[in-house]
Amino acid sequence: MILAYFFQMINITFKGRKHKHMKPKFLLLAALFICLSNYSFGQQQDSSENKLMGSWVLAAFKYTLPDTVISGNSKIFNSLKIFGSSHFVYIGKALPDHVFKRAGGGRYQLNGDQLTEIMDFSSLSNMLGKTFQYKIRIEGDTYYHSGKINDIFVEEIWKRLE
Repeated sequence: MILAYFFQMINITFKGRKHKHMKPKFLLLAALFICLSNYSFGQQQDSSENKLMGSWVLAAFKYTLPDTVISGNSKIFNSLKIFGSSHFVYIGKALPDHVFKRAGGGRYQLNGDQLTEIMDFSSLSNMLGKTFQYKIRIEGDTYYHSGKINDIFVEEIWKRLE
């Protein structure tokens, strides 16, 4: 189910694209698959205590910028985020046109309700190599995520993908 969802997002992303755009996206996909394979360069977290591990679909978001607020739900932006024992990946597209918007991932650490993400790769140059801190909470199949990305305050609600 998870891979089918992932491949659906990728196939839609590549529809109508010329081959010159394929190489960077192919490299990004290769990095995604490395993370998905659960290959770890660092210390792995205890998966029995890590409720964040698994696949999540963005349900709603609110991004507060210095001069505006952007909010929406999965009907206008579709994103998949996968947490392994020590790495994460995400990919997102705008709807209804299914236009690729961003992808990335890297290492993460979870300490109580504090999530630290280290962006080892990203399609957005202003995120590459940076570390971001978030406050999270998980209630059942819902994951709440808030914190700053550069000058944007991010509030996201994710639903577990079964």
